[in-house]
Amino acid sequence: MVIAGFEMILSGDLTIRCLSCGTQQMIDTDSLDEDTYPIGEFGMGPRIEHMFPCETECQRCGQVMSFVLLGFEYPVGVKEYQTSESNGCKIIEEPLMEMEYLPEPLRSVYEEILLNPNSVYDLASWEFEELVADVFCSKGFNANVTQRTRDGGRDIIATCEVGGITYSTYFECKKQALHCPVGVEIVRELYGVIERDRVDKGVIVTSSYFTKDAKKEAKLYNGRIILVDFDELQEKMKQ
Repeated sequence: MVIAGFEMILSGDLTIRCLSCGTQQMIDTDSLDEDTYPIGEFGMGPRIEHMFPCETECQRCGQVMSFVLLGFEYPVGVKEYQTSESNGCKIIEEPLMEMEYLPEPLRSVYEEILLNPNSVYDLASWEFEELVADVFCSKGFNANVTQRTRDGGRDIIATCEVGGITYSTYFECKKQALHCPVGVEIVRELYGVIERDRVDKGVIVTSSYFTKDAKKEAKLYNGRIILVDFDELQEKMKQ
């Protein structure tokens, strides 16, 4: 797995207006994380959806506002079109989405992140999932990334044999900015999924860190939910 090919970039200003009080607010497009999903194979290859989601509060009235910028790439390297969705706000100035070529790299993702940890934030969500799968495969897991859709707490399905017994594990991967911790809701959701599917353990891996409440919640499940923050993930990559 290498960092190469094309990426969708945002060019121009992004301004939203609160539907509650009418206050306008500019959003720093550099703060938006990108999620990328292949959404089907067609005559000229895959169509790829690029998502830039954001949730914020109105600086004046505290109204929760959320939106997502959507760009579609088809064929590879060509922007097909862009659109957007919003809740609690209206997008009144939207940045232009453009495709940018990334030259072939000289280093693998593994090497790049070990040399420059911040490069993890340049990965698409599915690339982060593949990285996590690679890391845990090197630790003895048989790990497979699920189909790149909204998978309900099952980004990776893995098994591991200990003492002749095979244990099943679901991995939830959260590629988030360093200042965006994973909260308690994700822990509860994953526990609900492994209970429903009768899976032995659940692991949440993030490029950020976990809130205190998330850590407390995980301890309630007697080792069935394991939290791996970015510092610990890097340590596993070095081993």
